[in-house]
Amino acid sequence: MEDEGAGCVPAPCTTSADCDDGDACTGEERCDPLTQRCLPGEPWACDVHETCVSLEGKASCLCAPGFAEGAAGRCEPECPPPLAPVLSVIAEHETLTFHHPPGRELEVAILPASTQRDQARFRAQGESLRLAGLSGPTLVLARAPAEDCVPAIFDAVYDVRETYAPAPPAPETTAIPFDDPRIVSWALEVVSYEPGSNDIEERWMQPTLALGPAGTNPTQVLVLGNGGSATLYFEPPIADGEGWDFVVFENSFAADSFLELAFVEVSSDGVHFVRFDSAALGTGQSCTSCSQRAAELGGLAGTYPVGQGSPFDLAALRNAPDVRNQTIDLSAISYVRVIDVVGDGSSLDSFGREIIDPLDDGPTGGFDLDAIGVLNNRSP
Repeated sequence: MEDEGAGCVPAPCTTSADCDDGDACTGEERCDPLTQRCLPGEPWACDVHETCVSLEGKASCLCAPGFAEGAAGRCEPECPPPLAPVLSVIAEHETLTFHHPPGRELEVAILPASTQRDQARFRAQGESLRLAGLSGPTLVLARAPAEDCVPAIFDAVYDVRETYAPAPPAPETTAIPFDDPRIVSWALEVVSYEPGSNDIEERWMQPTLALGPAGTNPTQVLVLGNGGSATLYFEPPIADGEGWDFVVFENSFAADSFLELAFVEVSSDGVHFVRFDSAALGTGQSCTSCSQRAAELGGLAGTYPVGQGSPFDLAALRNAPDVRNQTIDLSAISYVRVIDVVGDGSSLDSFGREIIDPLDDGPTGGFDLDAIGVLNNRSP
């Protein structure tokens, strides 16, 4: 491949087809019959604050990150969207508190998830939105308009239920079995392992133990320890598809009474990570065997027993700043990081509440990572 200044094209060539780089934004490359070398095409011209996008062989101009189409059809500065916790499944008695620049009035629209967004009717709303009275997949849109910018829209779908998803065999569970045929691949490599503060035995510190497939043997796990973490690499990358996109397996042998929990983060480049929002409704003092139940927990790994994984939907991250500015590409997630929750109340959920899980300073204390399975991956 040779860089001719407007796209990477091969040389030498015999026909113009040899020169096509597949990117319509770089124009139509052609072959010079005299020199038999590829000549670059004329790049597609976009206006200021626009960027060229090549899709299915056609070039088009879209507003660059941080800009949106205004009333006159031009790309204008975009107002930051309001932000609130997003959980794929959420308990009906939760309250969403939106954060947005001061001095702007919050407007919210609530619709069934199947409704077209252009049917939304925004109404003024206080800083908080109670979910009581809602049920099932619900679309929540929010904005904070201003005169000097185009309002960006907070856009999230919540499956509003009576509680968070319980443990199996309850029919409302979201647990995914280790042998579920929907799992198409497993992690390829553990690129980072940082053990926690407790004294972990060497046999539980082998990173390959976190590589799939998952199973029902509670001894074949990578112990993260209290506050420890592991980052796993995926090829092909995980992609935001229909429904759940990946699933994390822990080794709890007590179905709903000894759950060791972890935060989950994802990244496209291994440098910039975004964390899934979490919820923990249980109350009480921490102890060596204290645990919250699955029906009290959302957005965390470790909520189900060995052989049953906690699923995650990348769509829940679409409003995150690093996703909106395209630093993180939800169609190409190559890294998943799992971080043990220190269950003494020092770790907080996305609503500011304490998360309680077993406090164990022994050789297997903390989250025990069995494997991460992929449900949707990026096609070549």
